[in-house]
Amino acid sequence: MLLVDYNISSWIFSKTLSLCYFVAFLSLMPQLLGLFGRQGILSIDHLLNLLDNEMKAERFYHVPSVFWLFSSDFALKAVCFIGMMASSLSFLGFSQSFMLLICFVCYLSFVSCGQLFLSYQWDSLLLEFGFLGLFFAPYQWEWIPFGAHVLHPILYGLTLFLLFKLMFLSGVVKLTNKDTSWKDLTAMTYHYWTQPLPTPLAFFANKLPLHFQRFSTLVLFFIEIVTPFFIFIPGPQQILAVFFLILLQILIILTGNYGFFNLLTLGLCLGVLPDSAWGFKINWLEATTIPTYIAAIPAILLIPSSLFWIYKSLFEKSKALDFMLPYMRFFYPFRISNPYGLFAVMTKTRLELVLEGSNDGHHWEEYEFSYKPVSLKKMPPIVAPHQPRLDWQMWFAALEGFNENLWLQNLITRIFQESPDVLMLFAKDPFKGKAPKALRIQRYEYKFASFKELREEGLWWKRDFVGSYGPVFQREEFTEEA
Repeated sequence: MLLVDYNISSWIFSKTLSLCYFVAFLSLMPQLLGLFGRQGILSIDHLLNLLDNEMKAERFYHVPSVFWLFSSDFALKAVCFIGMMASSLSFLGFSQSFMLLICFVCYLSFVSCGQLFLSYQWDSLLLEFGFLGLFFAPYQWEWIPFGAHVLHPILYGLTLFLLFKLMFLSGVVKLTNKDTSWKDLTAMTYHYWTQPLPTPLAFFANKLPLHFQRFSTLVLFFIEIVTPFFIFIPGPQQILAVFFLILLQILIILTGNYGFFNLLTLGLCLGVLPDSAWGFKINWLEATTIPTYIAAIPAILLIPSSLFWIYKSLFEKSKALDFMLPYMRFFYPFRISNPYGLFAVMTKTRLELVLEGSNDGHHWEEYEFSYKPVSLKKMPPIVAPHQPRLDWQMWFAALEGFNENLWLQNLITRIFQESPDVLMLFAKDPFKGKAPKALRIQRYEYKFASFKELREEGLWWKRDFVGSYGPVFQREEFTEEA
């Protein structure tokens, strides 16, 4: 049972998954020890030692990870490197299913232990798509240079359904939430400058007139809520739907940095189209595919859970499907079915945390992050598909209080301990690897500067002091152990 007119789709889906795995591991590698090493901010070794003492055998189910076997800094790097190699081999056509299985296990191992630094929607999306990828091809040792297998029709349909769920839920949650800025079409007047990591083009998009911002919000709703239904209908309407979905992803890429999320979504969008829409065929695919009874496994597992998430997004307070909660909890540790919906509540102010150190308690110097705003003259970066996870998490922390983000105390501790892995996460260490006598976190409200301020003073940002964020930390208060 083969997809006659979807050879290119099969190739795109397989290669997109392999490429995004590679990008995800490659992005994680330079941050790995600073985030998760034994002297990192949220040490995986420390976490697993705690869980080992508090949980029994069920810890292997609730936290599925190869790091239960080894969790040293070398093991973290080795698993990340193995993921990069397996994704590369999959892309090159070497035993795709085995390689994608290795990628899934490696990435799930990080997500299970990565806590808030690996809790983003694209991490979940990669694992959900990655689970489908386990069924893209037969499990056999083979070498198909840059090739792939033709997808079973069930897997093609499930991949389309994943794209539908991703886009539809992204639109629905904006309307079902109580945030009035989406309903009165003013949300985009805040989005460009309040998102975690805007690009330079976001600065200029923010200056567009109100009527254009409202129109673009309306178009966004059309693309996210209406367009996904047409990806299932072959013909001109399907091609037009894909065009609008791709256009949205390109606009997001131009104005914001969202890691590998848009790369992954673009691959899902392009894979919708049949060979006839491309106007050419490819000949480097294997016709063999998995048996139907095997292809039915992900359908049986994922369709009910995906319908559950769609229903709960539409009818959040309804208890009609609560009988499915044990089923949903059972599969949660493996992240194979997830809800989606970025910016359900639009942030209307941009609060930023600025980390400062001092040796005399009077003169304070700022730590410069690699990508998030600190310096007012620093141009917004273009960093995707790489995701600087510390910079991202600082954006979320600024929206809450210090007591809701006690991981920041771990960051302070590591700086006092002069952890080189953590200090490497900063673009500028004003104390050149040495610990200052005191550290504090200040909170500011940032806004884009005006055209005039950019032209005359070189300012991309302007800011107002809001207040101190947590206490002032003194070096002598911290012990040598985290």
